[in-house]
Amino acid sequence: MTTASTLAVRAGAGQWILVVDDEEPIRRMTRRVLESSGYRVATAGDGREALAVYARRKPEVKAVILDMWMPFMDGPATIRELTKIDPNVRILATSGLPERQTQAVRSAPSVRAFLPKPWLPRELLAALDQALQ
Repeated sequence: MTTASTLAVRAGAGQWILVVDDEEPIRRMTRRVLESSGYRVATAGDGREALAVYARRKPEVKAVILDMWMPFMDGPATIRELTKIDPNVRILATSGLPERQTQAVRSAPSVRAFLPKPWLPRELLAALDQALQ
């Protein structure tokens, strides 16, 4: 069994990551973890904003970290729309609700990994590494 202390984590190399979460403290914390590990970060507070940011930055964004439970446009709807923009989008889905994991995994092949909340920084980085592979 893999634990947070044994997860192999590679540092980022300046890749752009889009972080989508309706909770501003989570966006802020995720940004800090990613930037301190060598990634560049764009953020969005909901699915509609995420689509606009992704459409503008599509060539740069290497992965999307996406909360599955948000108002206005939830994770599954956002995944469907992101996949229309880019069928090869790489998504790391995240949620504090266990039933959202099943929904995320079934949403699209673009969901490369799922990370349950709350997560540790090392777990976030390992899951992102998996999504980027």
